[in-house]
Amino acid sequence: MQNRSEELVHELGRKIVNGEYLPGEILPKAEVLSEMHGVSRTVVREALKGLATRKLIRSNQRSGTSVLPRAMWQWWDIDVLTWIIEDENNSDFILHLTDVRLGLEPMAAALAAKRATDQDHVKIKACFEKLEQSVGDERAWAKADFEFHQSILHASYNDLMIGTIQSLHKALIISREKTFHAVKEYADPTFDSPTKEVLDRHRAIYEAVLARDEDLARQKMTDLILRVKRLLEEIYVS
Repeated sequence: MQNRSEELVHELGRKIVNGEYLPGEILPKAEVLSEMHGVSRTVVREALKGLATRKLIRSNQRSGTSVLPRAMWQWWDIDVLTWIIEDENNSDFILHLTDVRLGLEPMAAALAAKRATDQDHVKIKACFEKLEQSVGDERAWAKADFEFHQSILHASYNDLMIGTIQSLHKALIISREKTFHAVKEYADPTFDSPTKEVLDRHRAIYEAVLARDEDLARQKMTDLILRVKRLLEEIYVS
């Protein structure tokens, strides 16, 4: 029963995040959902509990089970993030994710420039070299890019920043892959991998951190993420 209830959580969760069930809408009653999905009412009730835990729905004995406003959703839950990022129509989420990065990563870079140990410098250097080697491989770049930013984030020694970004691990990797795909499809059909210019922007961050230049590290990280944001807005907003 547990596996089937989890399957139903994912099925209903995806329908909520992709808008098949809108905020404020009342879900079908348990007996109706039971018939619709070919499961017992017990399975339905367990699935609804799972959705309620993620703040996607709220049950009321009088009015029934309603979908909660998006602002109330448990956005840091790994399942919610996965459902959102996998939805092809949720381009606004990728923009919001970039805003989160813009709010946290420049400060993390400045802190890394101040606090990084010699061992951290070795790690950051290794991650940058892996990034260099991944040019030409879209999926490898997405992974190496995340690891490079993570190496700087960990060198900030700010547990709240580290925990916040770490909770977005899967979403950040998928969003990088989607960004490359979107650039190739909508902006530049010849795009195969990040250009030398993009690599040089990462190099500038890497060098600023190793030089312990806090202001420069903050500025170079800001410039990089703003570039990504402008590109995404060009694709998704214009």
